[in-house]
Amino acid sequence: DMLAEERQPQTVAGYLAILVNTLHWASRRNFIIPVAALKEAMEHMWEDEILARSEERDRRPAIDELERILRAAVDNKRQKIPLAKIIVFAIFSCRRLGEICRLRWEDLRIEQKKILVRDMKHPRKKKGNNVWCNLTNEALAIILSMPREGELIFPFKETSVGTAWRRHRDRLKIQDLRFHDLRHEGITRLFEMGMPAAFVAKHSGHKNGGCLYRYEHVEEEGDKFAG
Repeated sequence: DMLAEERQPQTVAGYLAILVNTLHWASRRNFIIPVAALKEAMEHMWEDEILARSEERDRRPAIDELERILRAAVDNKRQKIPLAKIIVFAIFSCRRLGEICRLRWEDLRIEQKKILVRDMKHPRKKKGNNVWCNLTNEALAIILSMPREGELIFPFKETSVGTAWRRHRDRLKIQDLRFHDLRHEGITRLFEMGMPAAFVAKHSGHKNGGCLYRYEHVEEEGDKFAG
């Protein structure tokens, strides 16, 4: 119940799957663990929809929606976080918010147009899954526009950026648009530009083709953001 209070059912399912697998590993090594009881509890949680499969979304931001959010972010002079820049970077880099806030100057390779994404989300590895990802020209330009004042390229807390995003989105009454949908937008954009899956994966960091195609919702051809 504590896990489910502030998390999506699919997130809780992932946490509990890791917990049960870990305890099962321990039980095979002669530790007294009630694995059967845990599995039975999970079955009930599936039935009660406390747990759920990972949600497949096809929500993409419209140009008008992005324009309104970006304008509101730029016009907010009291906001110290460069939210508009981070939003645009999320699209052109295909990065998750947590990954953006962990990017380091020392991991940037300007000439090769790539950067090391530390602790990239992985179904099993929670730490140490560091992946070199290619940068689009736009993403690299945004990085180089940031002041180099410390180790981090975007030295802001993930929670603070997320709160600022939701505040502007809700104030503008934009429905059902999540920050993670910006990564989806960036990946789909590359597919719409005719890039092959292998090329897209080098930017998104995907290792599994099946996972990558979950993001592919091609609606048109060409660069949606051209000009």
